[in-house]
Amino acid sequence: MQLNRSTDYAIQMLLYLAKAGKTVSSSKLAAAIGVSHRYLLQISAKLRAAGFIRAAHGSSGGLKLDKAPEEISLYDIILSMEGAVRTGEICGSPALEIEQEIATLERMYHSVDGMLGQALKEIMLSDILDKTEIWKESFRSDKEII
Repeated sequence: MQLNRSTDYAIQMLLYLAKAGKTVSSSKLAAAIGVSHRYLLQISAKLRAAGFIRAAHGSSGGLKLDKAPEEISLYDIILSMEGAVRTGEICGSPALEIEQEIATLERMYHSVDGMLGQALKEIMLSDILDKTEIWKESFRSDKEII
């Protein structure tokens, strides 16, 4: 599965906002994830439509999570950005000699899509943040031993 660039940036945006835990200006957020302000606004429009973030206006305005990190799965983010969570499609028209095999392959892809979707539904933004802290602590402990 290959994610679109905008989907990857959407995940980065949501992680940044989740870690910040407060409203972040769109210019600061764009700089933090390395995208133009205009591109950030395009991505944030999809994330707002999906209910993940909200815009705050005024002098302390910006973007803020509208759901708790525990309520946002990678599956939901990918689905909102790409419209589907799939491994791909068969290219072209198969030769008659392998028509049955291609039909089997399509069924296998469908099965993989189900497994992938289930795995992504179980990964929440909060899990990524929590595991990062665990790994940071583990890394610090390893350095102290050396």
